[in-house]
Amino acid sequence: MKEEMVKQLNGSAGDFFSLLLNMRGTSPLNKRLVQFLTDVHQGKTYSLAAQKVLHLFFSLSDDGNTRMSLNPEKLLAKWQKKWDGLVVLASNGKNPSEMVNEYPGVEDFRKIVEAGCKELVENAESPLTIEFQKDENQVDVPYLYTEKYLFAKTVIEKCFRKGTPECVFDGKSSNSSRKNSYKKDIETVIEDASFDLKEAQDEAIVKGETRNLIITGGPGTGKTTVVFFLLWNLLKSNPEMMDWNIHFAAPSGKAANRLRESIDESINMLKPEEKEDPVVKHLKNIDSYTTLHRLLSYNPQTNGFRYCEKTRFPDKSIFVIDEASMIDLSLFASFMQALPENKDGYRLFILGDRDQLPSVDAGAVLGEILGLDKSSVVELTESNRFDNKSKVGRLSRFIQRKLEAKDLEFDLKWIPWQKDMPLWNADKLDEVNLLQLGDGSKFLRKSDEEEMLQSLLETWTERFYCQKNASLLALAQKIRPELTEKNYAERGLTRADWDAECDARKALWSLSDAARILSAERRGPRGVENINLAVAKALGYKEDVAFDGKLMILTKNQSYFDLYNGDSGIVVNCKNNPMLMLMRKGDFVFYPLSMLPSDAIETAFAMTIHKSQGSGYPNIMMFLPTRKGHPLLNRQILYTGVTRTKKQSLTIVATDKTFKAACETVIERDTGIEI
Repeated sequence: MKEEMVKQLNGSAGDFFSLLLNMRGTSPLNKRLVQFLTDVHQGKTYSLAAQKVLHLFFSLSDDGNTRMSLNPEKLLAKWQKKWDGLVVLASNGKNPSEMVNEYPGVEDFRKIVEAGCKELVENAESPLTIEFQKDENQVDVPYLYTEKYLFAKTVIEKCFRKGTPECVFDGKSSNSSRKNSYKKDIETVIEDASFDLKEAQDEAIVKGETRNLIITGGPGTGKTTVVFFLLWNLLKSNPEMMDWNIHFAAPSGKAANRLRESIDESINMLKPEEKEDPVVKHLKNIDSYTTLHRLLSYNPQTNGFRYCEKTRFPDKSIFVIDEASMIDLSLFASFMQALPENKDGYRLFILGDRDQLPSVDAGAVLGEILGLDKSSVVELTESNRFDNKSKVGRLSRFIQRKLEAKDLEFDLKWIPWQKDMPLWNADKLDEVNLLQLGDGSKFLRKSDEEEMLQSLLETWTERFYCQKNASLLALAQKIRPELTEKNYAERGLTRADWDAECDARKALWSLSDAARILSAERRGPRGVENINLAVAKALGYKEDVAFDGKLMILTKNQSYFDLYNGDSGIVVNCKNNPMLMLMRKGDFVFYPLSMLPSDAIETAFAMTIHKSQGSGYPNIMMFLPTRKGHPLLNRQILYTGVTRTKKQSLTIVATDKTFKAACETVIERDTGIEI
């Protein structure tokens, strides 16, 4: 096997690409990109070695890197991390010592890398470009970019680097002379007497009067709560801003909906008389919760945005951007370019958690921009979701290396799954279960793994979706999509009947939102696709069949229906005229399921950890990859999955070895941003 793969490695550019493709290290699109760049009609005459290095470049770009070092030693070191992960994926659980004999090593790439890097440094042509940056020894190192990413990087550097005319985080003047704390003032208008505004939250409100801010912190630290009170104070202190446009945006529709829910939750915390305050009413009536793409008005026909450097947002605008860790480099740069040209004509508040997974596409923007002047950054560290005694909270801090194992106050002991284990007690809060399938010392036979996995998922399904008094399927069958507030009387129903219908819809969604299964992987025995099959089977259905109570999520925008990637819903059935409908979360609008393309919607009893960002559920069960060295076994994935839990229970299915490997492996993206 190794000999044949080395032949591919040293063969034609097509052979080299096939090797990477078979190892799941590239995509068919990358072959076309390299062919385009080496097309003689484009005036390029890249050698075979240079073409192969370009294949490495696009392979690393698929991992979110926006540049690649053309120093051979640095490139080989970077490639080794990826290649080792690809070998693990291809090894199917074989002993690591056997892999050396079956797969090429990084040294087999050396001659190709050395020759290809030399040529590209001397002969890189548009749309590729070279930028030199000094390393730790102050030596100039050449880096290969696409012009698109170098441009986006430069835009972001200018916008966040102090002393540049474009910097959006310079201190701003304010009409308000008040600079004291708002802690006592805010706590007096909160209905819940136990509410306590934290010191860092108070700091953000004070700073937010006079400057744009980045507010960072983990789940439950009150980022959206503080931004609500920040806006409330800002508008109260500056009445003229009541006429400004306020835009709430996030990278996905789901995150935007969650932002809306969080602002509503903050308003509901207020005393009844405070809800009548003109500023509160104004904030409550804002309907501009959207994705960044929609905010910028993306036009697929031109592959561009309406709002851009030439056509900027109007003055008198306030922007609140949530889940910034999920925003890719190019989109973020496009947004920054579209800000009003008059720096006193807008306010900007960016929210995010630096420890979560970076964007699916290229870049790691939030982590980079947090290096700017600390006077424009407020970090929230005290969690309302996880207090100091919380097991889930302590575990998340342990994963972040902010807590030692001895301070966890519970053992990291992995217990073999058994069908009658007393898990997920409804009366027990802050529960942490560490499960493994089998004894954890070796890989399971396929039949054994399937049996254990199905048993575990059947128990989970029975606990959360098949309760005697609240079955997911039974509740879904009670819903009447054809009823609205305007037509219930025409159908001979009373207001009490309509209220009962509204209560049924809320109860159904509450049950569906009580638990979620997460997995790092999409495919494989413990991947999302297989888990969804198993849950559907436990409910008595085939996964590819739509049925009452089936949880689903949009994977592609359907702008005609005002549905967007990340929107979620539940399948229900019209009673008078049987037709399967999707009931969307939040506003309970119904859409004919048959009108939604099958490739734009998928089952969501389980979802990838990537897709779960911006969400939270009382009960989480999370599956980690089974092999050390797996590319998806890393700290950011583990932390993101753990912190989706909201107070009830967290169950991790892994082993001591894979959990430890995830804690010790950090995603490092090379973006080149220097602020």
